[in-house]
Amino acid sequence: MLRTVRHVLTITCVAAATLVAPPLSQAAEVESVHDGTSQATAAASCWEIKQEVPSSTDGVYWLLTPQLATPTQFHCDMTTDGGGWVLVGRGRDGWKWDGDAQGTPEEIATTPTGPGAFSPRKLSSSTIDALLAGTRVDQLAEGIRLHRATDASGSSWQDVTFSMRSADRWSWAFGGGMPLTSASFGGTTYSGSTSRDFGTQSTFGSDAYRRVWTWESSMNGWVRGFNHGYGVVGTTSASSYLYATGDRYATPFTQVFVRPRVRTQDLTFAAVRSTGTKAVTQLPVARSGALDSPWGVTGTGTGGTGELATEVQAFAQIGGVMYVGGNFTTVRNQSGSRSVPQSYLAAFDASSGEWISDFRPRLDGQVRALVALPDGRLAVGGEFAQVDGQAHRGLVVMDVATGAPDPSWSTQVENRLSGGTVSVRALDVSKGQLYLGGAFSHVVQGPREWYNRNAGRIRISDGLGGAWNPDLNGAVADLDVDDAGSRVYYAGYMTAAGGVTVRKGAAISTASGAAVVPWSPLYSTTTPATYQQAVKQVKQKVWLGGAQHSMFAYDRSTLELENTHLTRSGGDLQAIASNGKVVYGGCHCGDWSYTDARNYDSYGTGSTTVDWSRVDKISLLGAWNAATGEYVNTFAPQWKSRGGYGVWAIEVADDGTVWAGGSLETVVKENGSNQWSGGFARFAQRPATAPASPTGAAATIESDKATLTWSASPTPGVTYQVMRGSRAVATTRSTSISVPGSRASDRFMVRAGDGHGNWSASTAPIRPTVRTTLLAGGAEWSYWSSQTDPVAATWRRTTFDDSAWRRGRAPLGWGHASVATTFPVADRAIATYLRRDVRIADVDAFGTYLLTTRADDGVVVYVNGTRVARANMPAQAPTGGTYATAAPRTAQALDGLVQVEVPASLLRDGVNTVMAEVHANYRDTPDLTFAASLVATR
Repeated sequence: MLRTVRHVLTITCVAAATLVAPPLSQAAEVESVHDGTSQATAAASCWEIKQEVPSSTDGVYWLLTPQLATPTQFHCDMTTDGGGWVLVGRGRDGWKWDGDAQGTPEEIATTPTGPGAFSPRKLSSSTIDALLAGTRVDQLAEGIRLHRATDASGSSWQDVTFSMRSADRWSWAFGGGMPLTSASFGGTTYSGSTSRDFGTQSTFGSDAYRRVWTWESSMNGWVRGFNHGYGVVGTTSASSYLYATGDRYATPFTQVFVRPRVRTQDLTFAAVRSTGTKAVTQLPVARSGALDSPWGVTGTGTGGTGELATEVQAFAQIGGVMYVGGNFTTVRNQSGSRSVPQSYLAAFDASSGEWISDFRPRLDGQVRALVALPDGRLAVGGEFAQVDGQAHRGLVVMDVATGAPDPSWSTQVENRLSGGTVSVRALDVSKGQLYLGGAFSHVVQGPREWYNRNAGRIRISDGLGGAWNPDLNGAVADLDVDDAGSRVYYAGYMTAAGGVTVRKGAAISTASGAAVVPWSPLYSTTTPATYQQAVKQVKQKVWLGGAQHSMFAYDRSTLELENTHLTRSGGDLQAIASNGKVVYGGCHCGDWSYTDARNYDSYGTGSTTVDWSRVDKISLLGAWNAATGEYVNTFAPQWKSRGGYGVWAIEVADDGTVWAGGSLETVVKENGSNQWSGGFARFAQRPATAPASPTGAAATIESDKATLTWSASPTPGVTYQVMRGSRAVATTRSTSISVPGSRASDRFMVRAGDGHGNWSASTAPIRPTVRTTLLAGGAEWSYWSSQTDPVAATWRRTTFDDSAWRRGRAPLGWGHASVATTFPVADRAIATYLRRDVRIADVDAFGTYLLTTRADDGVVVYVNGTRVARANMPAQAPTGGTYATAAPRTAQALDGLVQVEVPASLLRDGVNTVMAEVHANYRDTPDLTFAASLVATR
């Protein structure tokens, strides 16, 4: 601890040997060179580094743009074609074409090539866009460069460059057929192709190497990569740079580079508010890898085996239970060691996915719809006629505690139209009403009945229907009551509502009379396949999905078209759900989603006509930003489904987990392994909450190095980011850090990050306390250590001539390993005297002067002849024979440093003299040491 002598401060002394305080104007001129060698000197691009430091060699450098937000290390190719290329991906076979990261930036940067790099690693699309710092992909001067192996040993290579015709942002979905303006294979140029397949189609000689194709095909065993042409041979050897399951179409180890020509001076970092930065949170989208599935469902029941009878078709959560409905016959555990007959409806723990075995309802037909009622009961719709042996045609309300039909609910539906099949496919709840849609004509309760053609509502409190009748002339596939409860949106096969023309999607007022709200949904095709399958209002958009692969969004107020998306190849959108910020759409699509495409008849993967803005990977389930309508390409699950029917039901659980069901058979987990999915899979939500902010930030600066400290965030496991002005300059897991290249005029902030892109609000901006070490702890002193005293009291005068004294660097003394200068041991003087001149250019430039020393054994310190500190010494004036009053060991003295504030009135501009006398407690004391520092602050 510190020994209190006078005006004790808690600033730690700095060991740098700065004898003269630099003028403030000089400190303000310190500038960083953006050479990428540290976080504080991060450059905007590899190209900028090469321009700043032409001698830069291939390796790992720090880069920072406003979009990156935090300095990150990347591998830079500083050799090829003048250098300045950044590596954004590398690997052999097994690339993923979604927008999520494959591996980490560190793996790409530190293992750019060699067999250890064969397993693909790529940056996320958003990270590459951040590296481009606002540059469009189609505006990259050199386009995209592939560095591909051309032999199995990795001794021969090829550079391929290609430029996009129209691409504002990055997409890894090359197999989706992004049109190119040109492509070059070592100087041989090709044009008019797409990223799906470009170059030559020749199969002979060197021409076979002048082809790149990126789509999945049986020709090479469905391997994903930047494939060579037919004539290139590879093997499955783990060491081969050319991989092939057959004897042709080898997939080479490939590095992907871009060269954005951006400089820091041309970028603008957002100005920081006076209170600091706001919290930043990521979109709460699900992870692409599935959670463990301890249980699932299997088998097909009375509904058949087609796409309208998949194993799972509906979810509903009540409390901690997720109810799953569909056309299944059995529940089964993951290993298959337990299979239990349970048809059409089952319950699972909403957190763990475990089957709840005491919920055992008995239905005789498939379940198409589920919804939780406000009172905790479960409403079930479908194509059944009996539940637990009782007549409940198409609709039943269950007591979830018993799994039995609620005896107070007797309302059913009938279909007296041609065919007579009852099917309740959609349910929703709003303002005490249960809304239902499907194929039926009447709602019936005992002798009472109400005509509700394919759509109606029932009062939940007593099961009574009513006169409200949208009177739709086609079956309803889905419905959604909007948040205000003023409209119901329908998707299905209807072309009229009460005689008013509608277009397979309809908006109906919930007010008496069921008036049609004008809405003219766009059909994606001129063929008869225009039916709609799913609808959902989320915030300010109404999403409608259906035939010919459409997923369109309309303005909630005007119902004008705002966003269009089409998928290919595969099929219809057939389920929509949301957590309020992300919209999920299920489909039997298996390849690509095209943003802004609206005409299914005129676009395709091989077309060079661009009527869409971007293409992204999709497989059975996609995600869209609810606010902007943009496709979220970081969510891309991998799975297989029976018949390719895909996802027909989606539910976002209370904890954010996405449950998706249909005819699903297997799914890839978060660890990359496959598991049996049993009709449905669960995907955990990515972290989307900002950590708690750190507090109590303080900064000091000496020379050009700022030292920051702060109190930890209450959120565990965070990383701290230090911002200097509007730029991040350092990251650490500690609660202190030093930042070189800083100035007294800088403003610093600290914020906490969770490693998933979520950042706390920062501390308020602070300016550093300026510290200048006027006298360093290891400075050289003049000293007199002898049993003969110096000339009486004159040694304390500033004019005293100490040229005859010995000189040595501190610590001075004897008996401790830290001693740099040893006093004459033979003399063993009781008192040793020391002097040191300190130059201060301008005393008034600083607010405080802190002197730090030690009492080992006793010490008295003077400044310009005036005593400023005394410890372990008697009260009377000391002489050469005065003994110290204590004999601490050196370690104890260092643990109890003596710190005093020297009054500025004792100091003068120019030369000042610090004098000290050290006294032993007894002549044979085992250790005696001295050192002192003087630090000025303002």
